[in-house]
This record gives sequence, structure tokens and C-alpha cells, in this order.
Amino acid sequence: MFGSVKKKIDDAANDIETIIGRNTVIKGEINGSSNLRIDGTVEGTVTVSGSIIIGEDGRVKGDIAANELVVSGQVEGNATIDNGLSIYSTGQLVGDIKAGSLKIEEGGTFRGRSEMNPQSSFSSSYDD
Repeated sequence: MFGSVKKKIDDAANDIETIIGRNTVIKGEINGSSNLRIDGTVEGTVTVSGSIIIGEDGRVKGDIAANELVVSGQVEGNATIDNGLSIYSTGQLVGDIKAGSLKIEEGGTFRGRSEMNPQSSFSSSYDD
């Protein structure tokens, strides 16, 4: 069921420009125009026009806006995602979401309200 999503994420993983490492804690706002992987902890708003991958050890406490979001770790905050939001079996998202599509793998957790909109209104405020 998740084969095509996993392939898409594997492709995005090859294009990751920024990685927040396992032992890194960032407090503040993150803005960017490329793909981002979070394996550490972020406390604050994360806005990118690319994809965000939150690894199993990754933690975000704050709102997220992106083109795509994959959650294998934990997110506590609202998410506005243009296209797909995927929560893997180890993932947990607590907050309200607006996304083009939502996929939750068995074992994944989502607590909040969802609004599905294939033509999402998100547009990144960060432009190069």
C-alpha cells in the first residue's frame, strides 16, 4: 500500500539539502526552499517549499508548512501540506492538518482535525 509513497520519499531523500542531526536541538524558526530531514529536535515553526522528512528520532514542537511531509518521529503542532502527508508506523502527529492527501500506516498516530484539499492554499513565504 505504501510502496509508491516510500519510493517517492526515497527519491526526495536523495535530494535532501539540510539534515538536522540526532544530537541537535534548534529553538527558533526554520525557512528554506529545499528538502529537509529532521533527526534531532526542533522547537519552532518550520516552513519549506520542498519536502520534510522527520526520522524516527526526530521531534518537532511547532507548526509545519511544506510541499510534502513524512512523519516517522513526533510532531506536536499544526501542519499545512500542499501535497501528501504520510505518517509511518512509528510516527505521531498531534495537531490540526490541512493537506492534499493523508496516509497513515498501521501503528501510526494522528490526533487532531484534518482538512483535505487537493488544491491546498499553502504557499511558502520563502522564495529565493
